[in-house]
Amino acid sequence: MTDEPTVVITGLGCVSPLGSGVEHFWKGLFTGCEPHPPTGFDATAMRVAGVFEVPDQDGPREDRPVRLLRGAVLEAIARAGLDSARIQGGGLVLASTSAGWHLPEQAFGGQEPTSGHGPLRKEWPAVVAAEELGLTGPCAVLSSACASSTGAVAWATERIREGEAELMLVAAVDVVTEVVLAGFRSMRLLTQRRCRPFAADRDGFVLAEGAAVVVLESAGHAARRGAAIQAAVTGWGASSDAGHLTTPAAEGIARSLRAALADAACRPGDIGVFHAHATASPASDLAEARAVGEVLSPGPSGLLATAVKSAIGHTEGAAGLFTLAAAVEGLSRDEVPPVLGDGTQDPATAAVQPSRGRRVHPAGSALVHASGFGGANCTVVIGRTPNLRRAPDTVPVHLIAAGRARADGVEAVGWHPAFDERAAPLPGRQLTTPRPDHTCQLLAASVGALLGGLPEEWRSGCLNGGLLIGTEFGQQHHHARMHAALRARGIRGVDPLDFALSTFNTPASATSVIHGIRGRTETYLGATGAVEALVSGARSVRIGQVPAILVGGYEAPENRLRVTPDSPPLPAAATVIALAPPTHGAPQAGTSAELAGHIRLPIASRPAGPKALDAAVKRLCGQRPALLIASGLDEPDAEAGQWTGVEPAAGAVAALDAHLLAIRRIADGEAEEAVVATTGPYCATILVHYRRPAERGAG
Repeated sequence: MTDEPTVVITGLGCVSPLGSGVEHFWKGLFTGCEPHPPTGFDATAMRVAGVFEVPDQDGPREDRPVRLLRGAVLEAIARAGLDSARIQGGGLVLASTSAGWHLPEQAFGGQEPTSGHGPLRKEWPAVVAAEELGLTGPCAVLSSACASSTGAVAWATERIREGEAELMLVAAVDVVTEVVLAGFRSMRLLTQRRCRPFAADRDGFVLAEGAAVVVLESAGHAARRGAAIQAAVTGWGASSDAGHLTTPAAEGIARSLRAALADAACRPGDIGVFHAHATASPASDLAEARAVGEVLSPGPSGLLATAVKSAIGHTEGAAGLFTLAAAVEGLSRDEVPPVLGDGTQDPATAAVQPSRGRRVHPAGSALVHASGFGGANCTVVIGRTPNLRRAPDTVPVHLIAAGRARADGVEAVGWHPAFDERAAPLPGRQLTTPRPDHTCQLLAASVGALLGGLPEEWRSGCLNGGLLIGTEFGQQHHHARMHAALRARGIRGVDPLDFALSTFNTPASATSVIHGIRGRTETYLGATGAVEALVSGARSVRIGQVPAILVGGYEAPENRLRVTPDSPPLPAAATVIALAPPTHGAPQAGTSAELAGHIRLPIASRPAGPKALDAAVKRLCGQRPALLIASGLDEPDAEAGQWTGVEPAAGAVAALDAHLLAIRRIADGEAEEAVVATTGPYCATILVHYRRPAERGAG
C-alpha cells in the first residue's frame, strides 16, 4: 500500500475590510472596524448598521471582484515564494456567490454591458486569474452559498490527494451588492449595531466583502522547493441538513464535523480551537454550538472558539476562507483572535467558550466550519503538521441509472440490471416554505424518478452520499425580481422568499429536504458544471468516501437573463445520475457502463479546440477510442477532426446529454468505450472516459 499525498498550506493572501494584506487582516481581528454606508448605492431605507467594504480600492466598479481577487492572489503567491514556472503548473478553484451582481443595471436591469458579458458571471474572476497566471492545472467554480469556500478547500484537497495537481490556489471573492443586502435585510438577518456572535442579545451580522486566497501544495512538492509550511489540511467533511432551506440544524452540522474528524483521523480531544461560522443570528449560533457540544464533548467550560465575523462581517461565499486564514495564522503565531463585541454569552451556547482578548493557542488542531442557506455544511481540519495518509483502495465506478425531468414529463433510464425502470417515482415530502420554484421542482422530480427504481442498498447509499449539481444560469430570475421590486417599491417590496430561493445551490438544497439527502451537497458553475459534479462524485465513490452518490444538473430559461438572436436554446430541464460500485453482482453484457477516468483542462474565456482535445485523449486513455463525442465546440471547430458533435444547446444539463448518449451506446453494446469532451466559454474543459465494465463476481 502506498502513501497518499498530504496537503499543506504555504501561502495566504487577504484583501479585506481591515485592509490589504494578511498583516492588516490579522491585526484587525483584534480591533475590528466600523460599519459605514455602502459606496455603490443608497441603503438609507434599509436601516442597518452599514456594511464593511474594502478600503482604498480605486478603479472602475466593473472589475471590482477581479481587482480584489488579483490583490489576494499576488500576495498569496509572494508569501508562498512561488515563481511563475511553478505556479503555471497549478490549478485554481474559486468560490463566489455575488460576483457579477455588483453591476445590477447590467445584470438585471437591461442596460447593455460596458465590458462584455464576462464581468456579469461569477466565473469571470477565475477566468481572468487563470489566464493571467497561465495555469494549466484543474479549475472549477463553486457556489454553495456561504459554505462555498470551505467546499473549495475540500475540492482542491482532493485534486492534490489524487495526484491530479501538486499545487492549487483556493480563492474566494464576494462584493457588497444592493440586491444581496436587501435580501438579507428582508429576512431580518442584519444587525443595526455590531455583530455579536454567541451573545444573548445577538441580532445578526454586518454584510461585508473581500477576497482571500490560500496556496495548497502536496507536502512533497513543498519540500522539493524548500517552502516554509504554515499548516496542513488534515481532513474535511460535508453534509446537508435535509431539514429547512433557511434555518440551520444542529444534526446536519454535527454530521459535517464528524466527517471532518474521521477524514483527519482525529479524536474530539485533538481539537484545540473551533473557528465558528457564527453569523450572530439566534438560530444559526445555537445550532452550531449544539453541534459542537454533541460531537466534541467540550466539558463544562466549553471549547475555545472564535468568530471572524465579529471583526470583518459576513463576506458571504468567502467567509469560510477568511475563517480558515485566521485559523492558519493563529497556528503560525500561536495565538487565538478574540470574538469581539459586548454582551453576556447566551447560556444555550455554553458548548463554546468565546475567546476574549489575546489567548495563546492551545495544543491541538483548529476546526473551521461554514454553513450556507439550504443547509449546506462543510468543515475543514487544520493541523500544525501534515498527517501520514495511506492511499485508499479503489473500486470501479458504475453508472447505474438516470432520472430526467423536462417540460413534457419525467423519466428514469436504467443501465444496470438491478435498476427497476417500472418502479414508481418517490414523491418525497412536501416543501411549503418557501414553495419550490420551477428548477427545484425539476430537480426534485428527476431525483424522485431515480430513487424509485434503485435497490434499497443503493438508494440508502445515495441519500447518505449526497447530491452534486452543476448549473450555468443558476437562480438569477429571483435576483432580477428583487432588483425590479427595489426599483419599483423600495426595500418593502423585496420578498424574502425570493431571496431564500436565489442562491445557486437552492435546487440541490430543496431536493435534499424533499428526499432526505443527508450527504454532501455542492453546486458547480458553468456550462461544464454538471460534468464537474459527475467526475467529483466519481472520485468520492472510487475511493470509498461515499457508498453511492447522485450527480447532475439543472437549468431553466427564465434564469438566462440575456438572450441574443444567435443564443442556443435553453430548455427547462434537470438530469441526475446515480453512481455506485458494482455491489449487486456482475453486470450483464450490454447493461452497464463504467466511468474509467477523466481529465480537466483549465478554465478559459473560450472553448477548447479539437487539437487540445486530441492531446488530452492521448493522456487520458492512450489508444484513441472509436467513439469520440464533443459538446460546446465553437461552430468552426464542430466539424473538425474525428469528434462527433451534438446539437448546440445552452446550459449544464445539455452538456450531460452527450454523456448520456455515450453511456447508452456502451450499455446497448454498440461501443466498447468512448470519450466525451465537454467545453465552452468561461468554464473548464472536461474529458471523461467510459467503457464496458469487466466481468466481476458478486460484491
